[in-house]
Amino acid sequence: MAILEMKDICKAFSGVNANENVCLNVEKGSIHALLGENGAGKTTLVNILYGIYTADSGEIRWKGRPVRFDSPREAIQSGIGMVQQHFSLVRRMTVLDNIILSLKSNGFVLNRKAAAARVASLAQKYGLTVNPITRIADLSVGERQRVEILKALYRDVELLILDEPTGVLTPQETAQFFDVLRTLKGEGYAIIIITHRMSEIMAVSDRVTILRDGRNVADLTTTQTNPEELSRYMIGRELKQGDTPAATAHSGDRLTLNGVTLAARHRHGALCDISLCVCRGEILGIAGVEGNGQKELAEVITGLRRQNVGQITLDGRDIGRLSVRGRYEAGIAYISDDRQNDGLLMGMSVCDNLLLREFRRLPFSRAGVLDRRAAVRSAENKMNTYQIRASGKTGVQTSVGLLSGGNQQKLVIARELTENAVLIIACQPTRGLDIGATEFVRSLLVRERNAGKSVMLISADLDEIMALSDRIAVLFAGKVAGVLSRKEATVQRVGLLMGGITEKERA
Repeated sequence: MAILEMKDICKAFSGVNANENVCLNVEKGSIHALLGENGAGKTTLVNILYGIYTADSGEIRWKGRPVRFDSPREAIQSGIGMVQQHFSLVRRMTVLDNIILSLKSNGFVLNRKAAAARVASLAQKYGLTVNPITRIADLSVGERQRVEILKALYRDVELLILDEPTGVLTPQETAQFFDVLRTLKGEGYAIIIITHRMSEIMAVSDRVTILRDGRNVADLTTTQTNPEELSRYMIGRELKQGDTPAATAHSGDRLTLNGVTLAARHRHGALCDISLCVCRGEILGIAGVEGNGQKELAEVITGLRRQNVGQITLDGRDIGRLSVRGRYEAGIAYISDDRQNDGLLMGMSVCDNLLLREFRRLPFSRAGVLDRRAAVRSAENKMNTYQIRASGKTGVQTSVGLLSGGNQQKLVIARELTENAVLIIACQPTRGLDIGATEFVRSLLVRERNAGKSVMLISADLDEIMALSDRIAVLFAGKVAGVLSRKEATVQRVGLLMGGITEKERA
């Protein structure tokens, strides 16, 4: 029996259809995958269901009754919860306060002890460990994801919408999370999961609905399909198979970190005696469970944070005292894992965001005057080269906030991969991208490596690390647990190091 029916849903932005007569039926006690390229209309569809957008036309039936939610609050009160790809948490508040925020049942006097106990119980039951009294700003991205899930479960939802829920999880955490979903399914929950990973769809879903260009193209039973068929429906072709060939030769060290230490402000953020090198013409993968110093490592190298101890050199030059701009001008590019907070100015246009790094340089600036025509030409060229899709007819003048998450990510990559970049710090570069765009971005990183540039690839996707890296360094508790060559690295060996078990301890 369908607990949710969405029929002929239409939604347009600036005259461009995001959804065109889309239909979606979800059964009670089932996991329904929603698949499609970036900009295919998946998030728009669930945002209509969740009350963030209002459909231009079409019908929604929830538990057999026609409904229209004008706000997320109304959807939540009816039993629909959503964990969005970009978290909706108040960074200055604690985990507990975020979870219980705006609940009417709290009354005038809040029993914080009882609320904390319930949060702890849910966290333990579903393996979503997080400290209720910690501020959101002090949590890793993976821990913030857990808070979003707990926030939905705390409200006793009957339908849970998950938009790219595993993008910040390690393979081990993903497997555990899927166990959670199967438990919820067994208890009668309906689940909609938006994901770009074929392996996840095949592992956990019961049915798959595929959208392309805002329209339905297929509705399939998972056990009766395969990744190749899903790929053909989604992007019109099959994906290339096989790992990336290793680099043929390295020509010396480009980046060297010697004894770099960063003091912890809280329980996160510490780096302890990091000594690493990235060679010219190499992809060095950085693996580790989220929150073990990966982001801090990227920020120390790019100058966003200053190490307390240690030395950082680029092509033999000490860059420890250079500013963020100074390091960029020296050739360090940075693809942040948090594009909306660190990488982009959401209220500005595509063109202006692409200019953020180079507006002082020729041909964009002449005698201190910005050449808008040159900026527009460059932006249009990058949009075509990097396949950035903007809704509406405004093109490069489109506000970045109106782009899909995947197109925002490609925008960051387009800005950072310049001719001047010699070292690329790529932190979760394919997070939130569809399979076609992921393939495209990975090919760009390999292209940069083959051109003699250096890439530090920080990714929570172990498959990505294993496929692209020439060497793999594993971080645990802010330290280098081990460095493996491409030939030495196996999923088992890397997984043990991610858990803090060194080669000596295993022996």
